[in-house]
Amino acid sequence: MTKIKPISQTVNEETLKSRLFYLLTHCPLLTGQNCQAASGQPKVRTVNLPADDADLVSLHVTLPYKLRREALAAGINCSELMRKALKRRLKKEGLI
Repeated sequence: MTKIKPISQTVNEETLKSRLFYLLTHCPLLTGQNCQAASGQPKVRTVNLPADDADLVSLHVTLPYKLRREALAAGINCSELMRKALKRRLKKEGLI
């Protein structure tokens, strides 16, 4: 298991949630844009689409390490926050 280093500057849980939510809602994948790597080239990995809408898929999001470490230290579940952000965005777009 990864050891979490102490954070020199304390940030409250609401601030961390707000930062993570901002990052997730401005992610190019969630805003209908293409996601590009630092080199400017899109990194795309294709998979076979699931046969059923209820099948589970995996989505990976890259965060700055410091932000992830602060979230872990505050006990924030980044996966749950990502699911909520995606669901909110889909509702806003009228897709669900």
